[in-house]
Amino acid sequence: MSYFLAFCLALCWGTAFLATKNIVTALPPYWSTFFRVLAGLIFFLIFYKIQRKSLKIEFRQIWRPFVIGLLLILLPFASLSWGQRFVAPTVGGIFNGSVPIWSFIAGAIILKGVDRFTWRRAFGIFCGIIGLIVITWPQLKASFHGISSTEIYGYLALLIMAWSYGLGNVMTKKIMVDNNKTTLEANTFYQYLISAVILLLVSCLAEPFPSVNNFSAKVIISIICAGVFSSAIAFLLMVELIKRWGTTRMASVTYFSPVVAMVLDIFALRRYPTSYELVGLCIIFAGLFLIQKPIKE
Repeated sequence: MSYFLAFCLALCWGTAFLATKNIVTALPPYWSTFFRVLAGLIFFLIFYKIQRKSLKIEFRQIWRPFVIGLLLILLPFASLSWGQRFVAPTVGGIFNGSVPIWSFIAGAIILKGVDRFTWRRAFGIFCGIIGLIVITWPQLKASFHGISSTEIYGYLALLIMAWSYGLGNVMTKKIMVDNNKTTLEANTFYQYLISAVILLLVSCLAEPFPSVNNFSAKVIISIICAGVFSSAIAFLLMVELIKRWGTTRMASVTYFSPVVAMVLDIFALRRYPTSYELVGLCIIFAGLFLIQKPIKE
């Protein structure tokens, strides 16, 4: 059952990048993020209402959903929306595939225990970073020669997304999964509610409200896909896998999300991965293998 859940999670995460690309081609990035979060918030409101779950939370515990919402929703979603304007969905999927590297680093520092540093794991981290450099090398090389490239901004935004997800995965286990002071349902609902309110304020201040004509059927379907399947349902799957596998092993699901993103990129946009992207992805996967291989006691 755990492997089936992992497969479903990989599909949910892998579709996020094409869906986000579809949204940001029609809507400003912050409004794109807001509508994605709003779709997830509506899903949880209906889902928990049907289940008759209590959404009560003590005021002194509100910091928990605020922190997790900041790291797993607000910051990475906004970074993805902003960065996906400049790069292909495949690149977004590959950067998302580096999340286990950042999860391991954060876990080794915050959670201690099994996620401890070794020379092998340190080399795995090095490989992951080299893989990301390989992917971005054509644009980095061009910038060295004075040729500006907007893709660099996309890479930086996606890197922030990966960092945030990595830290968020660890904090989810530390202050949510391993803590029963607040129910999962209340924690999740307030993560989305707080993120939606903040994003609404930022969007109103930073960007004009998009025209109704921009909300085509393709954009609406993409918002539902990104907000419900790639976010809300994916979050529930992620929490369940953290309970079953732990943070680092759960993050291994991101092995498959770049492949899903790549396949969708090929079929939907007719865009094939470059040799740099393929080589960089293989190096990242090698680094993840070194990091996640169990340590012999």
